Amino acid sequence: MIATETAKTVVLVLFGLSILWVILIVVRNDMQTIIRALIVTAVLGLGLYYLNHTKLEQLSYTAIKYDAGRPVSTFVFEDPGPPLSVVMINGGKHMAIKDIRPVNVVLHYIGLPPVDAGVPELASITGRTLDADKYRWDDYAGGVLLLERGICRDMNAAETFTCIARITVTAR
Repeated sequence: MIATETAKTVVLVLFGLSILWVILIVVRNDMQTIIRALIVTAVLGLGLYYLNHTKLEQLSYTAIKYDAGRPVSTFVFEDPGPPLSVVMINGGKHMAIKDIRPVNVVLHYIGLPPVDAGVPELASITGRTLDADKYRWDDYAGGVLLLERGICRDMNAAETFTCIARITVTAR
């Protein structure tokens, strides 16, 4: 297994090199290998497109195969998004959702079933900083619920608050 961010970096570098390869072929007027270079560039471009749009954090053959067949619903909230009540845990290092009422109000508004209990920040479980500001319910009725926290600004009231930026439900 490999981290998605690492794979993105590697594929991006290879994609850049393949574009340079195509440019060199055109400059040298070596049209015998142009098809091969364009195919390599197209495959790397498609791979980069997939990596930029996948929700997987770790890549493996089985994870990619499983990811391709699962329906995913994503709800993105414009600024200012719905408010979110969070509390500090682990001495202020991480946050947790204890009061689920604001979450359930939003879930009801978008037509999803409510959650039963609060959860800690995903980074406190995985230990990875990429999981900061994310909260995951694995036992959610509709599949796996992932809530992403953001900082919203209400310009009319001149206030800043913690809010819900995105909700993603991945079916099982």
